[in-house]
Amino acid sequence: MSLVRKLKPDRSITGALFPLLILPIFGISSLIFGIRVGLIVLAAMMWVFALFYLYIFVRTWNWPQLAVSADGAYFGCMLLVLEPHFGLNRMENMEFRAAYFTGLVFFGILLVFLAVNRRLKWRGREIFELAAELIEEVGNGYTSRPRPVGKVEYTPEQLRAFARFCARHLIALPYITSKNITLVPIKMGEEFGRLLGLSGDYRDATWVNFDVQGEVSVHISHKDYLDYREPLAFDQLCNSLGELFIEFLELHTKGEGVRAVDRMDDLRLGIFS
Repeated sequence: MSLVRKLKPDRSITGALFPLLILPIFGISSLIFGIRVGLIVLAAMMWVFALFYLYIFVRTWNWPQLAVSADGAYFGCMLLVLEPHFGLNRMENMEFRAAYFTGLVFFGILLVFLAVNRRLKWRGREIFELAAELIEEVGNGYTSRPRPVGKVEYTPEQLRAFARFCARHLIALPYITSKNITLVPIKMGEEFGRLLGLSGDYRDATWVNFDVQGEVSVHISHKDYLDYREPLAFDQLCNSLGELFIEFLELHTKGEGVRAVDRMDDLRLGIFS
């Protein structure tokens, strides 16, 4: 497989905003209101963090999100136990210290394992790289209109199962109606805005749509198109993206969905991009 990347390097820091903000907020709260308030604020932020990842789990059924949620909830509780008004200095208690450091080691190893094995990674960049892999022709024909790709044979049950597969492996976020299923690929760092509804209507994003008649259509957002290094031939790119999802659907229907995941893993993109 070619190592030439069609996408520009990922320089977004959106995914790191929470850890970048949490410590300054804790420090400022502690400085102004004291360590007691600082610990409560820090615990509250950890619980918000935990609730968000619990919501991602409910939305995708990607179980590693539960590990992230449990991590936030656990350390949120630990921070409240450390708060002076809830008792003595618990760090002097051997049982508490053992529980705290055991949790620290356990969640640290677990989250590193999940991250390194790309179980927490949204696969949007892999999807866009695979779609552009064989396209060499350039053009200047971007249009915001959806492009029909073709027609495929599948049952509604097969399509719903494929949508669940895409969500569970963070390949795309499904939006389901009685008439169609729309799959929206999401890049790392963009999940916050999309899941919280801050990124606008999903129909303005890049998507692949499967309707009840078997028709497949594709829309690529201008933002995602500009993320390529070169202005690739737009019709070819739309067709390639649609055909990629059709191929993944066929693999999943045959019980070989793992091969789709393997293709994305083989690109060896950064775990945070």
